[in-house]
Parts: sequence; structure tokens; C-alpha cells
Amino acid sequence: MIVVSELSLKLIHAKRKRDEALLEASRLNYSMADLEKKLNKLEVYCRNLKSGLEECSNNSPYQTGKVIKEQFMVLVSESRSCVRLLSKALTMQLRHLGGRVSERLAMLLQPYDVKISISKNPKSLLFYLEALLSKAFYEDFESVGFQKSSTNPILNSIDRCEVNYASFNVLKELTWEEVLNKGTRHFSEEFSKFCDRKMNDIVAMLGWNRAWAEPLLQAFFGASKSVWLVHLLANSVHPGLTIFRVGQGARFDSVYMEDMDGDRARKLVPTNVRIMVAPGFYVYGNVVKSRVLCRYYNISASDESHHTRILAP
Repeated sequence: MIVVSELSLKLIHAKRKRDEALLEASRLNYSMADLEKKLNKLEVYCRNLKSGLEECSNNSPYQTGKVIKEQFMVLVSESRSCVRLLSKALTMQLRHLGGRVSERLAMLLQPYDVKISISKNPKSLLFYLEALLSKAFYEDFESVGFQKSSTNPILNSIDRCEVNYASFNVLKELTWEEVLNKGTRHFSEEFSKFCDRKMNDIVAMLGWNRAWAEPLLQAFFGASKSVWLVHLLANSVHPGLTIFRVGQGARFDSVYMEDMDGDRARKLVPTNVRIMVAPGFYVYGNVVKSRVLCRYYNISASDESHHTRILAP
């Protein structure tokens, strides 16, 4: 009887353990099903979030990263070409003007120890005139609308970037024919003011006292538009893309500078900057090199003297 009683108790205990195990298994199954539902919801949420981010990245004017970097690189290159084109147009016109403008140019280049004859060596003048034009165009580039100490009408950085990028997209399609028909003010008040200021600056700088022919005006429009677009695109991201300039006498640094006469002075080592032809920019950890003309060190000279001859471009 005692054995039967013990066996009965063990059986009851075993059934209780079985029931507890079944209950625990049921709880685990429920928890697993609930967890699976939550994981499914999380997966759907992540998928929707990824889709939303991709759509936002593709459609938002407030673009960053690779797209804005590539646009900016191309635009800086175009702006330099346009300023060079204006320099060529002005150089051709200078041949037909009187000695007053020539004297003015000689005075402007005197601080850089440069003496160039417009009639004998117009190609050499091209780089130096381009340098003077770039200095005028990019003055106060860091300021709102190129106006020193000006206030910003839009304080929210995202809104400001969106407005600048929208203006960039409108003005990049602007043509010379449209400007002739309607004028720059019709398309942008700020751009029109910029053009007026830069025209006055260049006229005053060169002592120009004649009306500009249409081809010259068209070249000026191309240069003004391209520089203004660089300004808009640089301020379409926050923080904005930063300009840097190289001063006369600065030691040449190939990381940040491009020697414009490098191909024609292969046996000469650039030592310091004579004049900056175009400013450079910092773009997301990368550098758009500034363009410069240099003084050179003649590596073949036994006395290690500086080579300062102006090389014809």
C-alpha cells in the first residue's frame, strides 16, 4: 500500500510538472507570435522610412553630398572659363583704346612687379587681366548678396538654402537673348544689382570711358551670371561652401594652388605667388585649387638665384 501511495504522489507531481510545462510552452508560443508581429511591423516601418528618405533626397532642393559637390565643381570650372572669355574680349578692345587705359593697367599691375605691353605681348596680359577681373567679381563673396555687412532676410538655414537653390535653378537657364528682351531685373532683383555693381567696379578699375559693344556686354553677362550661380550654389547648403584666396608673396603649395604657367616652366620650381588668377574653394573635405602665377626658382642655376622672368602664356 505504501508503494502504491508513493507512486500516486509521484504521478500527481509529474502531471503538475507537465501542466506547468505546457502552460509555459503556451506562454512562449504566444510571446513568439507577439514578437513576430512586432518584428513585421518594425520591418514595414523601416522599409517605409527608407523609401521616404530616398524620396526626400531625390525631390528636396536642399541637396547635399555628392550631387551638390559635382554641380559645384562643374560650375566653378564654367565660371573661370567665362571670366577668361571676358578677359579675352577686353584684351581685344584694349588694343583700340587710348594710352589712358594702358597707363591705368600699368598702374594696377605695378604692385605685382609686372610690366606688359598690350601691343607686343597681349597673351601675357590675358592672365593678369583675368586676375584683376576675378578679384573684382569675387570681392565680398562670403557676404549675403555680395554686399559687405549685409543682413540676412531669411534666418532659418533650411529655408535659406531652399530659396538659394530655387533661384539657382531658375537663373542657370537664363540666356543673353532673354536679358536683351526683358533685362536682368525681370528675372532677379538681387542678380541685377550684382551686375550693376560689378560693371561699375570694372569700369572704375580700368578707367573705361566708352560704351561697351554688345559682344563685350554678352561676355560680361556670362561672367556675372556664372559667378552669381557659384555664390547661390555655395549657399544652397548649410554650412555654406567656403572660398579661400591666396595673397601675393605666399609660398606656393600644390595642394591648394595650381600654377597657371606650370606647363611652360617645367624646368623651374614655383616658389611664391606673384598674383592670384582665381580663388579656390573648400568642398566637403576636398579642395578646388586656386589658380596663381608664380615667381620661380631656376633649378639649373648654380648660384640658386630666383628666376623672375614673366613667361608668356
